[in-house]
Amino acid sequence: MPLDQIHEQLHLRHPKRSFVQYRLDKPGFITPIGHHLSTAMRYTCLIRSISCAGAMLSINKTLTLPENFYLEIHGIRDEIPCTEFKRDGDELAVRFNMFLDTDFLNHVLGRETETHGA
Repeated sequence: MPLDQIHEQLHLRHPKRSFVQYRLDKPGFITPIGHHLSTAMRYTCLIRSISCAGAMLSINKTLTLPENFYLEIHGIRDEIPCTEFKRDGDELAVRFNMFLDTDFLNHVLGRETETHGA
């Protein structure tokens, strides 16, 4: 799986970081970054799995995307800057331009985070 390839490369540089891949199967949106950082178009996708470093997406195989774009997970307003890593038909492996925070990843996965000092 291409997401494992991303993790192998990053684990060498960040050996203490966890690169656990979680099954998500949630709808999302891809917003290409155009000329002068414009974001006029928006495309739907299915986010198959996610980790702190990247995600596997299902997209329309005829869709042409730039190398860099934003990923938005349905129901979460934050956009995640991404770079295409590998594409095979309707499967697209993306690398996040920065690691996702553990709390944000738990929020995406629908997990409750512990509150300290309550």
